[in-house]
Amino acid sequence: MTRISKTNRRKSESGIALLVAIFTLLLITAIGAGMIMLTNTETSTSANFRDEQTALFGAKAGMEEIRDRFRTTSSNPLSGSLPTVLPGNAGAFVYVLNPKGGETDTPWITNGTAYPDDEICTEMTNMGSACSGNPPVPAGGTWYTSNATTVASPAYAAVPVLPWKWTRINLKTNKTSSGSTTASTVDGVTTDNAELVCWTGSNEITTTPFAGTALATCQAVNPNYQPVYVMTTLAVTPSGSRRMLQAEATAVTFPTLPGPMIFDGANPSLMPAVNFSAPSSNAFTVSGIDTDQGSNAGAGCPVATNQAALGGTTGNAVTTLTGDANGRPASYTGAAGTGSPSVANVSTALGTGPNGLNTVGGLENMVSAVELIAGNEGNVYTTSNPPSGIANPGTIANPQVNVVEGDISLSGNWSGAGILLVTGTLTFHGTPNYNGLILVIGKGNVVKDGGGNGVMDGSLLIANLYDSSGNLLPSSSPPGVPSMTWNGGGKASFNYDSCWSQALNGSLAYRIVAVREMIR
Repeated sequence: MTRISKTNRRKSESGIALLVAIFTLLLITAIGAGMIMLTNTETSTSANFRDEQTALFGAKAGMEEIRDRFRTTSSNPLSGSLPTVLPGNAGAFVYVLNPKGGETDTPWITNGTAYPDDEICTEMTNMGSACSGNPPVPAGGTWYTSNATTVASPAYAAVPVLPWKWTRINLKTNKTSSGSTTASTVDGVTTDNAELVCWTGSNEITTTPFAGTALATCQAVNPNYQPVYVMTTLAVTPSGSRRMLQAEATAVTFPTLPGPMIFDGANPSLMPAVNFSAPSSNAFTVSGIDTDQGSNAGAGCPVATNQAALGGTTGNAVTTLTGDANGRPASYTGAAGTGSPSVANVSTALGTGPNGLNTVGGLENMVSAVELIAGNEGNVYTTSNPPSGIANPGTIANPQVNVVEGDISLSGNWSGAGILLVTGTLTFHGTPNYNGLILVIGKGNVVKDGGGNGVMDGSLLIANLYDSSGNLLPSSSPPGVPSMTWNGGGKASFNYDSCWSQALNGSLAYRIVAVREMIR
């Protein structure tokens, strides 16, 4: 009988465990190496993404600084440096630079290495005005502006310095491109190259709304239309990530208030259209003769324009105001042709569209705009924090924006300057003195009592946004019945100042109407 030796079988299997162990170790090593490679790849991807995002938000920061500096009341405003001519002319482009340390930043050398503007010639080509020369540049002689005032402002500076390198500003034309090879137009007419683009309050149009020659300015098309500026911003990080953004911005404006005392409302069918309890004192005067001084003794003010002393927005309102003021007609003086007492229908002057002040919606837009300014730069008093007074009412040298959401009584020798918005009832006791805009929009109710004196230079606008039952009127509706009640005597004067009356527009941030990223 043959017997199989167990010893020999065990010897034939010797070394298998070692091979399995080595194979397993190699497999684990390969998996570990793969995991390390994946981790490194993820880390690199995350770092690259973070760097790309740093460049993107750096470009946004540069764009937002420039947009804020469009305001005349901002720190280091650019309002005096903005281009006024179309591309293809001298000075049509303005560069605002943000070099880091002592680095060179020359975007106008379009084929250079110091952050060149390699986008501009694409846009000019699409607008039918190709670049030429070495470096290739647009036509127009000294086609760009860059000086001591067109640099990043220390008021907006961050530490470390943000990676945006420059922002180019130019007026938008009909064929301003977004960097693509296909020219884009506002009106769909690709043969129109040199038309200025305007913002109507709701959309863009060109300065040739109908067949004919393009008009020179947006205001020539409509006094309320505003030009559109294009801001192109380049950001480059130290690691080399590059992002370029382009945005279109336009001024947000409201009509300059046309007189010293305006009763905005109401529906023509309502009688009385306004409640004006006119004072009987000979010392009370309202003058629509424009003092045109503002906060800087007339510097930078518009051309003086006399207005009526009292303004209404309907025929019924004018009739009511005239009747109420007839007891002391000599106390209400104004522009020639407005009568004695001086009263006029100012509905047309209050404008139309989204920011026109003839509708509840337009007045609500004004309230929102003033509240935004006050939230950023002034004071907002809410119903949960009712004011006993205004902590910083402002001075002529340092005007302030104050918003009171509710009622307020101002007593004693109170004085202030700037913009005061009250959504409830505004009550004056004693001797109030104010320079600027007083906007009573909401309840639309003003009360003056006591025998004190006072002088107010600028404009007072009273608008009631509610019906007789206290319900908010529809946005498209004209406002309700505004009211002013005068109890007691005293000497008080309301004097028109158009410079103060248009001060709001210089404080408003420009509106972004389009934004895009340039992929090149």
